[in-house]
Amino acid sequence: GNLVDMVRFDRFLEVIEEHDLVGNAWHQGEHLLGRLRAMEARFEDVTHARGRGLMCAFDLASGEQRDAVAKRAYEHGAIVLGCGDRSIRFRPALTIDQDGLDEGLAILERSLIDVLEA
Repeated sequence: GNLVDMVRFDRFLEVIEEHDLVGNAWHQGEHLLGRLRAMEARFEDVTHARGRGLMCAFDLASGEQRDAVAKRAYEHGAIVLGCGDRSIRFRPALTIDQDGLDEGLAILERSLIDVLEA
């Protein structure tokens, strides 16, 4: 019951600390946000790139456009989450590394090209 949950929670905190997952989230989040800002500069309809740590997002011109990009990303092998009226958000695992981020971002960029430059 309650004691088991407390022990489990304590172990989660130990793992987060042992593997510096907060530091990793901060470092990888800076990389993610930098790449999103580069996409914002490249694509007129990508705006308001924002985030803290690995919790990042950006807006598209419409909800329909957002849904089309998310659908293409899924078809290419990545799941991106919609939020709000026209945003795509990111909540990757705290353990993600730069290679994993770059793989997902390449799929996102391909999906943006498919939808915005069609």
